[in-house]
Amino acid sequence: MNSARFNPDMLRLARDLRGVTQAELATMSGVTQALISKMENSLVGQTSAEVIGSICNALKFPESFFFQSERLIGLPHFHARERSRLNAHDLAGITATINLYRQHLTKLIRSYEFEIEKPIPQLDLDETGLSPEKIAGRLRAYWMLPRGPIANLVEIIEDAGGIVIQTRFGTNILPAISFRSEGLPPLFFIKRDISTDTFRMSLAQELGHLVMHSLPDDEDKMADQARRFASEFLMPAADIRPYFTDVKLSTLGRLKAFWKVSIRSLLDRAYELKMITSYQFRSIYSQYNKAYREGEPIELEQERPRRLRQIVQFHIQRLGYSMTDLAAMLCMHEDEVRVAYTERPRLELVASAR
Repeated sequence: MNSARFNPDMLRLARDLRGVTQAELATMSGVTQALISKMENSLVGQTSAEVIGSICNALKFPESFFFQSERLIGLPHFHARERSRLNAHDLAGITATINLYRQHLTKLIRSYEFEIEKPIPQLDLDETGLSPEKIAGRLRAYWMLPRGPIANLVEIIEDAGGIVIQTRFGTNILPAISFRSEGLPPLFFIKRDISTDTFRMSLAQELGHLVMHSLPDDEDKMADQARRFASEFLMPAADIRPYFTDVKLSTLGRLKAFWKVSIRSLLDRAYELKMITSYQFRSIYSQYNKAYREGEPIELEQERPRRLRQIVQFHIQRLGYSMTDLAAMLCMHEDEVRVAYTERPRLELVASAR
């Protein structure tokens, strides 16, 4: 038996990652649901090695996973609106996913150092008295970004110390999540199967949340502020106005490839900047819905995160970690770590769909 203390949070995490209920785990493991419930609520003093072994086998986690001292965190405050719309299963799965990444990165980052010249700042709207658009402009200036389209948003965020992670969320309600956690770089999670048309706008909105929303506020207000920040950050008014002299569905299609945002985002931006009237907006939007029912033309190039993989490769190549070493450090089975970190450029240790 492991000499450390059994952590009920890790039992809940393991269950949510595998997407099973207490009743389903009871059937899979042969341990009664009553005992599983008591274990998760810290009502059991000493759990037998036999019970823990049965749960390990059922959930396919090593015993060490359940004896970690980590505590779970919830979703950030600026996603309260989306959180209220998620069903219990999806919410549990997403929360489990971000917690597993956070735990892994907490361990991996201890031996990986990188200097960030200009990290992601925090600029409170009330303290600065600035609008989301002004903050977007200041951030572009702070990072010395050139005028016009942003070539690679993921690269900019990761160069500023953030870590972008693509994973499965199992729902379309919440396309992306970001948060700051003590001792870790800013983390950005984004749906793996999100369309390239909406990828950059979703990621830019999360950047806006991290920069502007350190304290809770009205959820709708924060969502609108993040949207306005993202629009100005990706499509600065002063730079994009000259491109809206003749706004039509066909011209917006040509602009899509240049500005690397969706036709819908360009149409919204043209209207927001009063480059088209309400009548023109409704007319073009109607054409848009008829023409692009199956999706927009001109597929944008997918931006690929790199920092997480670099951190793992640093452990393998520079520090001499084997798969056995990594698995022991991360408290996972070796085959799962191998698939997650070396056979694919992504982490797939996420909640299973039922």
